[in-house]
Amino acid sequence: MGFDAERAARIAVMQETARPFWEATGDTDALQQFLKDHGCDGVEAVVVTMRLLNTDLAEAQRPFFTAPCRDAERRFHDHALGLLEEAAGTDD
Repeated sequence: MGFDAERAARIAVMQETARPFWEATGDTDALQQFLKDHGCDGVEAVVVTMRLLNTDLAEAQRPFFTAPCRDAERRFHDHALGLLEEAAGTDD
């Protein structure tokens, strides 16, 4: 994933800040709360999660969208997808 230098640096710093917490807990919900508490949201939180869990984007999104602290993001995502499906005329 390509990011501008400032965003890439924020992601790298947060990844290293969160690594000891992730290694100590192994709890994806707690990881998301940690990231949120440290101002890491949205795409940046998903990328940090992807890198810490050493997984792909789809697998990193799962703990992001299922964490209780990410309820607002999940509702926004679901609403946006619903609007896109409606605009496309699909029922999926």
